[in-house]
Amino acid sequence: MESRERRSDRGAAQLSRYRHLTSAAWRQLWRYRTRSLLVMACAALGVTGSIAAVNYASGGRQQVIDQVARLGTNVIVVAALQDRSTGGRARTGNIATTLREDDYRSLRREVPAIVRSSALASASLRLKAAGLSKVAPVVGCEPDFFRIKHWAVAEGEVFDDAQLRRSARVVLLGATIAKDLYDGQSPLGERLFINRVPFEVIGVLAERGQGLDATNEDAQVYVPLTAAMRRLLNVEHYNALVLEVGSFPAMAGAVRDITDLLRDRHRTGSFRPDDFSVLNQQELGDTRVAAAERLGFFVRWIGLSALLVAGVGVLAIAWITVRERTREIGTRRALGATARDIFFQFAFEAMVLATAGAVCGLAAGWLVSRLVAARTALPFVFDGGNAALALAAAILINLAFVCWPARRAARLDPIVALRHA
Repeated sequence: MESRERRSDRGAAQLSRYRHLTSAAWRQLWRYRTRSLLVMACAALGVTGSIAAVNYASGGRQQVIDQVARLGTNVIVVAALQDRSTGGRARTGNIATTLREDDYRSLRREVPAIVRSSALASASLRLKAAGLSKVAPVVGCEPDFFRIKHWAVAEGEVFDDAQLRRSARVVLLGATIAKDLYDGQSPLGERLFINRVPFEVIGVLAERGQGLDATNEDAQVYVPLTAAMRRLLNVEHYNALVLEVGSFPAMAGAVRDITDLLRDRHRTGSFRPDDFSVLNQQELGDTRVAAAERLGFFVRWIGLSALLVAGVGVLAIAWITVRERTREIGTRRALGATARDIFFQFAFEAMVLATAGAVCGLAAGWLVSRLVAARTALPFVFDGGNAALALAAAILINLAFVCWPARRAARLDPIVALRHA
């Protein structure tokens, strides 16, 4: 019974001792406010940099995923390549003109997996409207092109099959080109000259941003395919074919059938290189996502480096603090403070500041991530898991670093400390 009371008294005394040390630590933090703010700033900068870097990489990855989802994973693009051989001799190539209407009809007829399609004929031409003039890409396409891309109109309407058949002089504007030419005013019904040929604006497409192939589709204009080929370009070949397959499992077979059919029609093979390319949008998306993942891996290492640098800053300030408070340490040890008391107070002071700074860095990381996303036109992504990991890592790293100067303070000999103070 007596032993239990003694242990209880000892525990109460120890608790009172730690309360006193905590109170003394708070007084020191308030007394040296500038130094306290520096420790908090070091910890906050490390967490902010780590979170912002990881969120930037996550935003790039999300942008690729959004682009793939917007375009559709079941899309195949057949594009004309440069023809680099004539009569078996290599030469500097021009764009092949072998993607023709017969090829297009054969693909739609003999590849049953294709459910929608659109041929494309494009070139950069001069546009004139409302007293302004600029050169921009003009794309001739079919109405299904916009359905394949899941592309809606912001105002107006898409041209239809009847307008395609009669080569109607109507045009759809990308969001960017509409702003450039009409300064934010509605262009519906206005006249737009393309290479001096008048077209009527019937719609403005919804803003999409940069595509997977680095093409800014918002800076292009779209006209019926027949109007582009007959009225503007005077050509009988296509630049590309956009084909939509009914289901993703059918993609591999469709790519193989398309490649075999075009090789047979163009008489290419092992001795003559293909004058076309068959691009699976899912493969392109996977490549971009893999690149984004690699970037994310390196960015995480950069974030860890930022936390380590911030920890070194906390260590340096804590180390300087111990040197400046040598007289205080010696006096307190001479008056009966134990090494454990000194260690607790110095570690408590540094960890309170470092933890408060890390929490402030968490909030600042959210704000910086939003500003970076807005500045770089990336989706705003705040990865809560990575943010929590960065916060926990910062606290652990700072704890490891502050223990060193706290241990040094605890091991100071009081006589030596008073002598050299």
